[in-house]
Amino acid sequence: MTQERQDKLKQMDIEAEALSRALSNKEHESSENIKTRNKSQSPAGSVINKIKEINIESNKHSKESQQISDDSQSSSTSKKQSQSTDKGISLTDTYEARDSEKSRKEVREKAIRMMRQSGYDVSVLEPGEFALKYALSAPYHLFYTRVEKAKETYNQKFSITFPEILDISFGEIVNSLHLTYILDVEWLCLQYLLAGQSTNMTILYGERTDEEELDDNITAVQVQMPFEFGSHHTKIMILQYKDDGIRVVVSTANLYFEDWQNRMQGMWISPHLPRLSKAAKRCGESPTNFKKDLQRYLNSYQNPALKRWRDLVRKADFSAVNVCLIASTPGYFRRTDVDLWGYKKLANVLSQHVMLPSNARKWSIIAQSSAVGSFGPKYEGWLSKEIIRSMTRETKRDLKNYPKFQFIYPSVKNYEQSFDYQDDISCFLYSRELHSKQQWIKSYL
Repeated sequence: MTQERQDKLKQMDIEAEALSRALSNKEHESSENIKTRNKSQSPAGSVINKIKEINIESNKHSKESQQISDDSQSSSTSKKQSQSTDKGISLTDTYEARDSEKSRKEVREKAIRMMRQSGYDVSVLEPGEFALKYALSAPYHLFYTRVEKAKETYNQKFSITFPEILDISFGEIVNSLHLTYILDVEWLCLQYLLAGQSTNMTILYGERTDEEELDDNITAVQVQMPFEFGSHHTKIMILQYKDDGIRVVVSTANLYFEDWQNRMQGMWISPHLPRLSKAAKRCGESPTNFKKDLQRYLNSYQNPALKRWRDLVRKADFSAVNVCLIASTPGYFRRTDVDLWGYKKLANVLSQHVMLPSNARKWSIIAQSSAVGSFGPKYEGWLSKEIIRSMTRETKRDLKNYPKFQFIYPSVKNYEQSFDYQDDISCFLYSRELHSKQQWIKSYL
C-alpha cells in the first residue's frame, strides 16, 4: 500500500511537470497580457477601506435605481424594495436579482465605476484568465496574495487576488463554504461580485467586523469554543460548481479587508474534484488520505450547517490531490485522537512520508508566528519536547540530537517599516507581561 501511494505521487509529479512544460510557451504571452492590462488600469491601492454599505443612492441615481428595480426578480422582498427607496439598492442584492451573464457583468462594471468615482483606487483583473495561471503552478498549486502597495507582486507568477480564486474559468459557482476566524460579510460578497459569481454561501466564523443584516442566501454561524483552550482558527473554503464538482482552498488569510490588502498570505488551491460516478468502486481517496482528513475535520464541528458539505465531500473524487492536510480544531484530545490534529498530526505525516539525510542535525529549525502564547518557563519544556520532536520525525528513525532552534518575531523597527504601520493597524499579539515570564526566548530569536 505504501509503495502504491509513493508511485501514485511520483506519477502525479511527472504528469504535472509535463503539463507545466507544455504550457511554458504560453507563459510569456500571458505575462505580457497582464502587464498591458495593468498599465491601462489605475494603480492598485485600497480596494475597499470600510465597506458597510455600497449603494446606488436614490437621490443621485433615481433613474438607474428605477431601472434596476424593474429588472429585479418578482420575488424581491418588501425589505429590499424599502432599501431601494430609503437607502438605495445594495449591489449584492442587485447582482443576485440578475439571471443572465450579461446583466451580471453590467452590475459588476457598475460596482467598479462607483467605487472609483467614490475615490477608491481599484485595480481588478478581468475574469476568465486564471485557469492558465493555475496550470502553470503545477504540481502543488501554491499561491501568495498580491500586496497592493508592492507593485512588483502584481505580475509575479504565483501572486493572486481573491476574485481570481473564484474565477469563471474554473466554472460557475453555485454555492460555497467558508471557515474563518475574522469575517466581514460585505467585503466577502464584494469579492464574489467582482468575480461575477453567486454569493450563496455558508460561513463558520469566530468574530465579525461588520454588522450587515444577512439575506436568505447567506448562512453565518459563530463557532462557540467548547473549552478555554483551543481556537477555531482554520481558514478553508469549499467551492461547489454547477457540474456538482468541488474545489478546496486552504489559506492563512481571514476573510476581511486587511488580510488581503497589504499582508502576504499563502494558500493552496485544489484541482477540480469531480463527483464520483455511481459505478465508481473506489471512494475517491487521494494517495495522501486528504479526503479522510477533510471529512474528519468537518465532522469535528458537529454543526448542522455543514451536513450538505460533508455529503459533497463524501461524493467527490479526491484522487488528483497530492498534498497532506494538517488541520486543527477546538477541543481536548487524548490517546489516539491526539495524533490527528496540529503538530501531532505533523509528526504523524512526517513519519509516513519523510526520510531525513544523515546530516539533518546540522539543519536549523526556523519557526515564525504573528501571535505568541505561553511557551513555558524554559526551552526544554514544551518547545523541545513537543514541537521540535514533532518537526524532526521521519520514516525510519527519530533524531536523537535535535537541530538548532531559531525563532523569528518582528522587532519594533520591523513593524515601523511595514505597510501595517503605515495604515495604523497590526496583527501582532504578544504581551509585555507574557514576555517577562519567558525571557529565555531572547537567546533563540
